[in-house]
Amino acid sequence: MHYITDYFILFVFYSFFGWVLEVGLAFSKEHKFINRGFLIGPVVPIWGFGAILISFILKDSDGIFNLLVSSAFIGTALEYVINYIMEIIFKARWWDYSGRLFNINGRVWLGSSVFFGIGGLCVIKFFNPFLLNVINNINDSFLNIISIILFIILIIDFCISCNIIKKLKLSVYSMKKDYTEEISKKVKLVLIEKSHSFRRLLKAFPDVNFIIKK
Repeated sequence: MHYITDYFILFVFYSFFGWVLEVGLAFSKEHKFINRGFLIGPVVPIWGFGAILISFILKDSDGIFNLLVSSAFIGTALEYVINYIMEIIFKARWWDYSGRLFNINGRVWLGSSVFFGIGGLCVIKFFNPFLLNVINNINDSFLNIISIILFIILIIDFCISCNIIKKLKLSVYSMKKDYTEEISKKVKLVLIEKSHSFRRLLKAFPDVNFIIKK
């Protein structure tokens, strides 16, 4: 139980850390705050899943080159799979790297892979040892209570976010008569004005494209 709690806390931390990075990158480009991510709260779970997956597969004893390459491969594979799964479930392509060099089907690209490699190295060599040491010095009962509260909050957030996406998708289906880039932009503008929840999601994923069968 203690082992599960430790890694759940790590998952939450890395999800939050990923959110901070993405918000920071968005701010540097747009010069304004954009709540990035699928969920309403300040977490981007793909970062958490990636860090935990790397933590389970790789070891501190692995060489630096191996950590870089393996982390890059694991992170890239995870991003590709999550992009594909989210497209199937929600009938939408949430991010697309098609316009960038060295991409694979627009789902992943070299820049992200390099970032995953460096990030994975930092996770194994620096962040995990420090964070696990901090976690192990926290009272177990308190840690369990915090973990339960965070888990419940994440589940509620996930359910609310899925419901928002369902409503967004239905709105797109009811408005979109054709699937052209021009009409797609007009539909997004209407949806942004229609709901605060839609506005947050569409700003978080400005390149989202809903898949509509003609």
